[in-house]
Amino acid sequence: MRHDLSTENVRRALRNPRLVRREIHRLLSVPLNRGYGWYTDRGVESIDMMAQDWDNLIILDACRADYFEAQHDFEESSDRVVSPGKRSWEFMQETFLGKQFHDTIYITSNPYATRLADDTFFKTEYLIDEWDDDIGTIHPEDVSQAALDAHKKWPDKRLILHFMQPHRPYLGPTAEELRERVDIKGYRNEGDGLQIWGAVKEGKVSVDEVRQAYSESLDVVLNVVEEFLAEIDGKSVITADHGEMLGERVFPFTSSVWGHSEGFSTPTLRYVPWLEIEADLRRDVTSSSPVKTEGELADSDIEDRLRALGYTG
Repeated sequence: MRHDLSTENVRRALRNPRLVRREIHRLLSVPLNRGYGWYTDRGVESIDMMAQDWDNLIILDACRADYFEAQHDFEESSDRVVSPGKRSWEFMQETFLGKQFHDTIYITSNPYATRLADDTFFKTEYLIDEWDDDIGTIHPEDVSQAALDAHKKWPDKRLILHFMQPHRPYLGPTAEELRERVDIKGYRNEGDGLQIWGAVKEGKVSVDEVRQAYSESLDVVLNVVEEFLAEIDGKSVITADHGEMLGERVFPFTSSVWGHSEGFSTPTLRYVPWLEIEADLRRDVTSSSPVKTEGELADSDIEDRLRALGYTG
């Protein structure tokens, strides 16, 4: 992996030594992406997240294990597990589809969740009204607040919080600067805007800028997660639905790989963080008949949101 040692990058490191620590940790810990054919889905034993012991399952969308390990400030150490999928819908298919978890409330910011049956969980909250039209995502504070409200109303249920971050569109100062500088395609953008990967390929955004924006977006959601955990009872687990490729080259391919939609697996996509936070007070969980989900997203809105997140078009 190539990193430009420019004067600006050196100055940035001197201003924030934590960036150096993160990069060293990431370079030492990231699994080698030896390419399609070496690492495939066949024979890989993935974790059944719903069968694990937790009261709160916190899913960070597209969160790489190496970045998480370098950036989180929890006292507990993080392990790595193999995710059931290398992208969100594949993860949901393997984890939720065709099953019922009537002891669990699913708070989700990922539009793919609308493909699941209405009675999969005791209650599903899609956060329809919390979508940010300008950026094209749902902010982590809205996910956290919805979960706290649900827990207050149904304290005997497990909670899944599916945050959209650090998945693009990114949050944070670097992302804001890039949106001002480059016409990044977003929600309901029918013009000539680019997805972030296209902006990199055209030389309008650097690889380092994308990685910095990703890192800052992870910081944003981690701060919200810390605040949420301070207000909730029960044992919590922090994990991800899949990882993210950020310009690495995958043997035998010669071009850089971005995102998680290319159709093949790499360790970076399949190995996700798994951090358990114990609690003195555990939840007395019970199953109940599902509560009807309020509100509904039109198919066109679902497609718009998927496009804003970079899944389509």
